[in-house]
Amino acid sequence: MKTRKFLAILLCLVLALPLAVACNNGTSTNTPAVSSSAQESSSAPASSSTPAPALPSETPKPPVNSAAPARDTLNIAVESDAGTLNPAFMPANGFYPALECIYQSLWDFSEKDGLIPVLMESYDVVAPDHWIVHLRHGVTFSNGDPFTADDVIFSLNYWEGVGSQAVRVQGIDPARTAKIDDYTVDFYTPAPYYLMATTGNSMFSIFDSKAFDETAAATKPIGTGPYVLKEYVTNSYLNLERRDDYWGDKPEIQYLNFHVLAEPSQVVNSLSTGEIDIGRVALSDYDHVSTLPGYNMSARDTGGGVQVLFGAGHKGYFSYLNNDPDKVREARYAVIHAIDPQVIIDVCYEGIGRIMHCYSPDFCLDFEPAFNDLNETYSKGYDLDLAKQYAQDSGLAGQTITLMTDGRPTMKQLAQIIQNMLAQIDVTVVINNTDAGTYQTARYDAEADFDIACTEGIAPNWRVCDGLVNSVRYSAAQTVPGAFPGNEDYLKTAPLCITTADDAQRREYLLQTLQAFEDNAVAYAFCIFKTAYAVSSDLDMNTVGYNLSSGQMRFIDLKWAS
Repeated sequence: MKTRKFLAILLCLVLALPLAVACNNGTSTNTPAVSSSAQESSSAPASSSTPAPALPSETPKPPVNSAAPARDTLNIAVESDAGTLNPAFMPANGFYPALECIYQSLWDFSEKDGLIPVLMESYDVVAPDHWIVHLRHGVTFSNGDPFTADDVIFSLNYWEGVGSQAVRVQGIDPARTAKIDDYTVDFYTPAPYYLMATTGNSMFSIFDSKAFDETAAATKPIGTGPYVLKEYVTNSYLNLERRDDYWGDKPEIQYLNFHVLAEPSQVVNSLSTGEIDIGRVALSDYDHVSTLPGYNMSARDTGGGVQVLFGAGHKGYFSYLNNDPDKVREARYAVIHAIDPQVIIDVCYEGIGRIMHCYSPDFCLDFEPAFNDLNETYSKGYDLDLAKQYAQDSGLAGQTITLMTDGRPTMKQLAQIIQNMLAQIDVTVVINNTDAGTYQTARYDAEADFDIACTEGIAPNWRVCDGLVNSVRYSAAQTVPGAFPGNEDYLKTAPLCITTADDAQRREYLLQTLQAFEDNAVAYAFCIFKTAYAVSSDLDMNTVGYNLSSGQMRFIDLKWAS
């Protein structure tokens, strides 16, 4: 892997001398099942003829000292802090896994166990668009307030008004959903909704309607979950303590301490000294970390791939608004064809990944091979001569554009690769490294001043349709009339991908939506990569699992190794 990475870096440097980087650091109650497990679906073959390198498997290691006294604290590394503990304004990384221990939803959906009732005790399906949800009795918030249907309705209305994060209640019709009594809710969906159970509704955190204050929620979260906030220092650490009065089965681990370690080297150093128990490991460090005593590795396909997003607001160079749509489309294609996904895989992910031939990853549960190569940006991919032609024809050549990142090390590295590659088509790239909170807001903002952004995207619910629908309809920038050609028709058709009961018809809507998305280059996904975590051998690896919607590790399930 080291040789491959060296050659890829050399290639990237040969492509162009680095440009100056301007960094601004600123009827049934049965549990529905998923058709296949997450790990099974992630093993779909890549479209290229050469299989991608795989991470080595290993036999779980025993605890370092099985005779040691029982532990009560787990230390976890996270990459960033959005500066708030309100889940409505936090991306699904950083401290978000901690918030999943404080707040709870009506149900969870894990990769291992499917739908897990939480604040919902059971449900009755009255019609395809109508559920009656029965709530648990005896649940209390951490401040002692009882949980009732009033809290569900309040939270639903709150989530509906928080911009892009309203996706978490996308499957609920607030106009018809109503309280029946204190422990029963009449749930309606906007239309027959076949993703009701698995959708982002499992990220629908319930707030205390009596005590909720948006300002206070940024630093003092109140939830029904098994943990409460003990101490929070912005951009440093977040410590949680298990609730003595928790209404359900108490988790085994008493204290969860989350530490911000932005640099991969910090994670490796902290693992080497035993200061942290769980941390995401850069693939360049995988071989080394896997040899450390006292740690097991957990690796999985992650998210929707490495992506570039084009600024859709009127301030961006690639905006369709008030510009010739053919020229804008050509300019977007120029950027896409100029970037070599294999170099990204080799440099950023140690060669462990695969090139994408569709905007959505092939491990999605509704993915099929017919979705591949619908547009030449995917069928041809990296083509420098074609990129140069598009850059000349569109007028992009000779321009200076801004590339925004969320400030994480891998994204900074990716930005520099893109900067060098776009120099080959006579485009100067100025890099703006922001923070996670700023990035999350700006990417959806019609007033944001950026041209392209790079990201490690997510695959909501591991469904092709969800990503195509939600990346547009919850974006203030993409929903402006004319944000891309035909976007108003798109916004009418795309939801049918998740509300059409007939499989064949739903597939046709999905193909139509995917084609429109890719033809207009609303966003572009280059490659899928692996995410690897080091997990202390003091933990039982059989209890390590992930939430389907957020993609985050389920810390409430972890148990110490016996």
